[in-house]
Amino acid sequence: MNRYVFYPFIMVSFINLLLFVPYILIQARFSGAVTSMIVGSVIGTIFVYMYTGALARFPGKGLPEILKLHCPQWLVSITMICSAIMWWFGTTIIVVTYALLINRFFNPDANPTLILIMLILACGYAATRSTLSVMYVIEIGIIVNAPIIIFILFKAVRSTQLNWDSIHVVANYVTEMPTLTAVAAASYIFTGYINLSLFNRLLPPNFRFKFRWVYPLFGILILLVSFFVPIGFHGTVAVNEYIYIWSITADSLIMQYGFIERVLFLFLIVFLNLTLIYTMSGWHQAMESIKSSFRNYKPEIDSPRTPISNYVIVGIFIVLTFLYLQFANEKNGIIITTYWLVVRMFVEGIIVVAVFILSRWRSKST
Repeated sequence: MNRYVFYPFIMVSFINLLLFVPYILIQARFSGAVTSMIVGSVIGTIFVYMYTGALARFPGKGLPEILKLHCPQWLVSITMICSAIMWWFGTTIIVVTYALLINRFFNPDANPTLILIMLILACGYAATRSTLSVMYVIEIGIIVNAPIIIFILFKAVRSTQLNWDSIHVVANYVTEMPTLTAVAAASYIFTGYINLSLFNRLLPPNFRFKFRWVYPLFGILILLVSFFVPIGFHGTVAVNEYIYIWSITADSLIMQYGFIERVLFLFLIVFLNLTLIYTMSGWHQAMESIKSSFRNYKPEIDSPRTPISNYVIVGIFIVLTFLYLQFANEKNGIIITTYWLVVRMFVEGIIVVAVFILSRWRSKST
């Protein structure tokens, strides 16, 4: 069952490559990005240990059930609505970014709106399934795609085009003070633990979190590769010129003996899968958060029938995502994402601390 904890963590760690996290960090490469990565890693590691340790005292319960045990209904409803907005918006940024990415790198003649409609219809249908079904899809997606992504990252690190002098130059700016936006971006890679707010419902009463030291280790490794490898490929100055920095980096790689010569195509395909899975998971959690804001809602992890309310809520998500595309482009998308990352870090911090305190109260009362 520990794999149900690790899969969402891997998914979020990898998806940072599409969420402008490397771009935001690279913008601050001479003004505190390295220090911000250290601070973000520390914050992420503390949150991982606090949240998993707290949830271990509430076996089989998600965040809504925990709050309903100790808080008034109005506070639970407000928290769940805010949580739903955070989940919907975070995943919508990803799926809209990917629709624009396809237009830029795969087929410039393709209509981003048409691409987005196909993506969100697939994600929307999958998000209406039961929580257990969603976890099964995440599991299959990670097992299929994670080895390919690790292969691409490993190939980039081992490439002869990687200039270690450029990496060394940027690493020397470790004495610069961290910035809030860079810390928020760096800490995002560790934020997969927050998926337990819903998926803790799947864990049995005798469940114990194991190998928690793997989460910070894996997150730090992905963070270092995400930030330093593009600098090694494009130099300390030119790296600043690209928005989709990892797509450009993947396009610099060639598989000498593979049947697909350009790694970019492989990169876009696996991240298409990851985008669909991530959006499905985020919308499902946002949907469950909205339903949990009502007093009489009783969650089911594997309901045999799909409630009509699922289609209604996800249908609203689809419409809002379509409207977001009409407003968003690369320029304001980065600005919006930067603000969202900062807000997310503080909201998650409040949730983690609140659940941690509630778990202490539970221990004293039993």
